[in-house]
Amino acid sequence: MPDHMPDRTRIRGRAVLEGLCRLGAVLALAAALWRLGREQAAGREQQAAPLVVSAALTDSMLAAELIRARTAAPSDTVSLRIAQLPSPTQRAMLGTLAMSGAVLSWQDASASRGLAAQVLRAAGPGEPLHVRAAVPRGTATLRDAGGLLDSLVVNRDSLIAWQLRAASAPLRLETAQGTMSLPTPPRSAPRMLRVMGEPGWEFKFTVAALEEAGWRVDGAVRVSPTARVTLGTAAPLDTSRHAVVIITDSTEVDAASLRRFVQDGGGLVLLGDALRIPALAALRPARASERHGGVAGGLETDQPLTGLERWELTPLAGAQVLQEASGDAAAGHAHAEPLLVARRVGTGRVVASAYRELWRWRMEGPDNGLEAHRRWWQDVLATAGAPAPAAVHAAAARSVFAGDAAPYADLVGRIGAPVDTVTVPTSPSGQTAAQVTRSTSARTPWSAWLGVLAIVLLCVEWGSRRLRGLR
Repeated sequence: MPDHMPDRTRIRGRAVLEGLCRLGAVLALAAALWRLGREQAAGREQQAAPLVVSAALTDSMLAAELIRARTAAPSDTVSLRIAQLPSPTQRAMLGTLAMSGAVLSWQDASASRGLAAQVLRAAGPGEPLHVRAAVPRGTATLRDAGGLLDSLVVNRDSLIAWQLRAASAPLRLETAQGTMSLPTPPRSAPRMLRVMGEPGWEFKFTVAALEEAGWRVDGAVRVSPTARVTLGTAAPLDTSRHAVVIITDSTEVDAASLRRFVQDGGGLVLLGDALRIPALAALRPARASERHGGVAGGLETDQPLTGLERWELTPLAGAQVLQEASGDAAAGHAHAEPLLVARRVGTGRVVASAYRELWRWRMEGPDNGLEAHRRWWQDVLATAGAPAPAAVHAAAARSVFAGDAAPYADLVGRIGAPVDTVTVPTSPSGQTAAQVTRSTSARTPWSAWLGVLAIVLLCVEWGSRRLRGLR
């Protein structure tokens, strides 16, 4: 009888262990079901009520909501639904929250992807402003400190542009997706052009075209071996007063003064026969080797420049060809010929034009010859001596937040790309319906782990019973 006591005790202990495993499995299953209900309820609550960022949400309201969300669930994701692009201050708050370690999950319901704008000040008299913007469909309104400047209805995502003679800071572009505050580049110091050459039609009409465009022009023309006529002021050549020097033909020049001017940042344009001036051989970007006649009657066609005489240019080392003409086998030059060549000298730039007697385009060309001749000079001057974009004034910099020119890109850069994309397609009846494409994070819930524990406990109980010969 005593010999069987250890077996009976061992069997009784295993039975107790099996009962505990069964009880643990039941409790784990009950806890898994309870936890699953809690997780589903929390998921529905989180999906149904994300923090909506819209125009009605002020900066202080957003700060309070973010603090509340962060305090309630410091380890979970803060869910946002952005219906309109946040203001600069709101973007800064969201970026600070992301940098603090919080995970921001946001839906993009603003349809503002690709929204960006840029303001440049063009070279030339008056220095007009060029505003270029990429906007989604809708209404785009441009305003400055004085009020409304223009309003456009954009039927599809596209690029739009304005040219403004003047604007008062701050400049704002308003769209249905948000408002962009754009810095206005200040005007550079007004500078003049200096024109040099021999008396003739080229000199006369070059000066006329530049003055018609609004430039202030000075210069000198030699009327005899010992006499010169001064145009405008006789101030020394200096980059603080002059933007570009234009030499219209072969004439006597002060090469040392011109070299110093170009190396200090000034521009130099050599037109036609000016490329043959020996004293400027070290400055020119191309060598003029052979002269070609113009096409008979070409001035009256839709390509009037083909009717002008021009030099055959051979670009020198470091020069860049800006414009060239296709070859003409019948005329004996089948290869492409450079027409406009530029080269950097010091901090300035020298531009060479192959055309001779360019004034004929203005006087003998088609009806738009006068305007086309003036526009050609504007393009060449922008190439040779366009003022570099000036730095933004300190007052303007304070009124414009970094990233305002591309607010959507700024938002993505601060808090990351959206995990939910909300599109609003238009149905044939004209109504709109929202379609949400959601991406979720792969996180195993507690209910799954409790279910695994219940299965393990049941397997232990079953294995123990089988070892004792029970089912």
